[in-house]
Amino acid sequence: MTGFRAGRRGLSLLAMVAVIAVAGCTSAVDGEPTAASTGSAEPQSSSSSVDLASRSVTAADFPAGYSPTEVTGDQLGAVLADTAGVPTGGGVNPPNCAPRPLPSGGGQAVAWVATGAGPNAGTLSAVSVLVNSPLADLQTQIQNCPSYTTDAFGATATVTTTILPPSPAESDESMAFRRVTVSGAMTQTMTALVAQNDGVRVYVTSLVAGPRPGSDGLALDDLYTKAVSRSRG
Repeated sequence: MTGFRAGRRGLSLLAMVAVIAVAGCTSAVDGEPTAASTGSAEPQSSSSSVDLASRSVTAADFPAGYSPTEVTGDQLGAVLADTAGVPTGGGVNPPNCAPRPLPSGGGQAVAWVATGAGPNAGTLSAVSVLVNSPLADLQTQIQNCPSYTTDAFGATATVTTTILPPSPAESDESMAFRRVTVSGAMTQTMTALVAQNDGVRVYVTSLVAGPRPGSDGLALDDLYTKAVSRSRG
């Protein structure tokens, strides 16, 4: 994921809310960074009657060995930014690769994060948001911009995203991707399973330090299956 208040705050937030800071950049892209938009978030679903909390996972849905916490307040915005791949308070280069922010208003987003205790465990997160655009738009955006750089609070990073085969899910739309963020000697890898049902989009992610995904794929799949089921209402 991209950084939150780059550098000094990142590693503590990894343990708390699955937000990792990055500093430094190993490659450059021509052009000037443009600040990521904060006013063009993914629009809310037109179905105002959707009770998102009832269509999101709860603490009881997380696999054994993980300690979940619901994220609220300012940290919710940071988790949503990192899930979307948007640098908090920073810019993206090239500008047209700036990911669309996820909505964070009241009732528009629910996020849970959990850290695992096992040797193969990373940080699991489950994010649900209300949208009114197809999931195919996200896949197209990633395919058009598989790599970009970010600059936030003087720290730069290279972000590379790869589309993966979707995990089986009973949903209207589904996809998967892996995002690797490199900053100097620091590398973080996020694997995301994404599905969308009737305006409710869920991102279930695993975040680990290093250039390779964590090996606790069973935990990721288990949480994703439950999140997709709940998203259907």
